[in-house]
Amino acid sequence: VSCSRGCPLWCTRHRLASWHLAMSSPTCAGTRAAFALLLALAGVQTVDSQSVGASWAGVNSFFLHAIPNNGTASEPGLQAVYLDRMKAAGLKVLRIFISATPADYKKSGSHAVNDLETDHVGEPYDDTILDMIDDLMVETHSRGIKLDIAMHDRYALGCWSVDGYVTTYNLPNGCCKCDTTINQPSAFYVDPSIQQAFDNRLTHILNHPNPHFQNRSWSQLSEAILSFAPENEAQGHLNSIDWGWWCRRAQIIKKHVGTSGILVSTGGSIDMPTGLWPQLYFCPELDIVDLHTYSVDAAYIEQQMRIAATWAVHQGKRLRLQEFGVQSDDWTKSQALGPIMVGMNQMGVPFTPWELVKPANNKDFEFWTSRTTPTNGFMWTDLSKGAAAALTVAAPFSWPEIASSGPGTPKGDWLFCTINAECANGCCSVEQSTSDGRYKCTPGGTQCTGNLLSAGTLCTRDSDCANSCCSKQYSSRHVCTDGGTPSQCGNAVQGNGQSCAANADCVSGCCEASTCVAHGQPDQCSGAGGQRRLFTI
Repeated sequence: VSCSRGCPLWCTRHRLASWHLAMSSPTCAGTRAAFALLLALAGVQTVDSQSVGASWAGVNSFFLHAIPNNGTASEPGLQAVYLDRMKAAGLKVLRIFISATPADYKKSGSHAVNDLETDHVGEPYDDTILDMIDDLMVETHSRGIKLDIAMHDRYALGCWSVDGYVTTYNLPNGCCKCDTTINQPSAFYVDPSIQQAFDNRLTHILNHPNPHFQNRSWSQLSEAILSFAPENEAQGHLNSIDWGWWCRRAQIIKKHVGTSGILVSTGGSIDMPTGLWPQLYFCPELDIVDLHTYSVDAAYIEQQMRIAATWAVHQGKRLRLQEFGVQSDDWTKSQALGPIMVGMNQMGVPFTPWELVKPANNKDFEFWTSRTTPTNGFMWTDLSKGAAAALTVAAPFSWPEIASSGPGTPKGDWLFCTINAECANGCCSVEQSTSDGRYKCTPGGTQCTGNLLSAGTLCTRDSDCANSCCSKQYSSRHVCTDGGTPSQCGNAVQGNGQSCAANADCVSGCCEASTCVAHGQPDQCSGAGGQRRLFTI
């Protein structure tokens, strides 16, 4: 039976793309649905089995827990003003960090607050910051806003500030001008004793009881918390990276949140390329891959995000553009960031710009909500419009944790798409995109494959690729490879029990004595032959 004729149950050709073409034909709708069900029962993720839902928008205001909230009913405190305006704008998520900030930080009127481990590591922890966040949680929850919590900040490791890990373990200190030629704290991410101490920190935070929620631990407060990340921009600006670190920390977090409904995320890359590493998308305990960028090239960001979206769909993950911004006046912020928000809404990727602070700073990243001067308020207006639009259109990722993020309206003909289910016509195809080569909701399409990647594009598995071969046969990393030898096409990351040379090679993030192992202890995950191998950037 030919792959290109009729609706075959079995295909004589061996290439996955041919199966895609046959099964994506409109005449194969019933069989395609049956196959999707069988594959789902078998634990195989397909494009059409990915859930569809509306997107959302939020904002970074990473020390809002330290902003005073001592107002009255007639004159709310400043923290309440932030949150009331977020609610009115339709923003659904607030991102904060568990890290020290000084008094009146960025002239905001904030209280000084220490980190859990400001001058030492481990017990006794200083829970003052957690208590502040307990109070913030009440305020956000009452307004239908959820928290995205980074449980540590990479830049407290001797970059912009110094915490107990720097002083206790004598990490290279480039504070406080963030001199990364000096500040290379790689030991924080690879030393077994430091990893164990940091895992203890994560456990302490997750077990912290909130008195406003019947003393339930944070790990179970899914009504108030959307997601935890172990650290903001972990391993940012290091010369060498242990790509398995995120997965090993995610295992600790997931063990505590269990089935509560709280998600586990990466906490962000330093740019788009560092958000495109296969291990992050394979790790079973990571639910969300967070991408950060301070580029203002909207087309470039969208192009990179389409690669990430294809990976995420095929690996059953979700994406966020968790940080983006520009150091400029408010009008320039709106002109630079507005197109990025439009692009993310076209793709159905949630976004949280950096950052909401009063007062706005026309020479830095901070913006505020109102036009306190004739040149302010434009960014907030654009963000509010973007937030409203995010909740309306079908996206390739569903967010049932966001109560107001419903199914979304299916996309009309010729709108950009990633999966068939986004489209009212049921066909996400590139077959008629002769001018730009982008996947669109295609009326009458016969090659409804969903977004597939072209030759030479980074990939995680064969199903990412239009040519059905993800290989590093001719390159240093796995790319979609024309004419690749079938035996060398496959997954970019190895399963448990398979051979490895580095932690990044393994689904679990742990390579012990040249073999991928599940849930390895910090002193086990040392790569091939007991030597810890890092990837040089």
